[in-house]
Amino acid sequence: MWYDVADRLAPDLFTMDLMDVRGCGRSDRPSRGHDLEGYASDVRGVLADIGGPVTLVAHSMGAKIAQFLACEASGAIERLILVAPGVAAAVRPSPRHRAQTLEAFGSRRAIERFTRAAMFRAPSQESFERLVDDALLAQYEHWIGWYDRGRSADFAGRLGEIRVPTLAIAGEKDPLVSAARVKRDLTNNIEGALLVTLRGAGHNLPVETPAEIAAAIERFTA
Repeated sequence: MWYDVADRLAPDLFTMDLMDVRGCGRSDRPSRGHDLEGYASDVRGVLADIGGPVTLVAHSMGAKIAQFLACEASGAIERLILVAPGVAAAVRPSPRHRAQTLEAFGSRRAIERFTRAAMFRAPSQESFERLVDDALLAQYEHWIGWYDRGRSADFAGRLGEIRVPTLAIAGEKDPLVSAARVKRDLTNNIEGALLVTLRGAGHNLPVETPAEIAAAIERFTA
């Protein structure tokens, strides 16, 4: 998801640490911990290894995890950039949607269809295929674990505890998390938080609008 953005950030200005939570990419595949706290513990481990305050940049599911960690005020996070963020409030489960999610596991055709539906701008074919290939690598316990236990986690009442500079970036045409919801459920509840809406963009902003995301990171961290 982040390679196209990372390629546009100057290596002499940024040290970038990209990670996958358990069950994704080349990370370990434990049978447990596929929930908000489990994934948050994965990020805590990376932050401890880096050893200094960072700008934590996260997308969608990762952005919900980032908000959860920022509520802890541990000093490990200096700034927060949330891209097409999942919200801290619980997402109401849908039996029909859950069944579709299960059916999509391991199916290239279904994952391609879902990935296209989440976007408004078409990324490069290389970036699109990379997203699909990555989704096909996901562990089953991750695939359904986040749906059942991560999306339903609710810590909306704690967002006021976030005290680091926060930028949220939403896509005007995001079919999953609207810009209006990001404003209502996220930035309105974090003191001083900023919201930027990218016109004509959907949910997978790091591949739809990588130049805009890289520029926002540069400006917000300057």
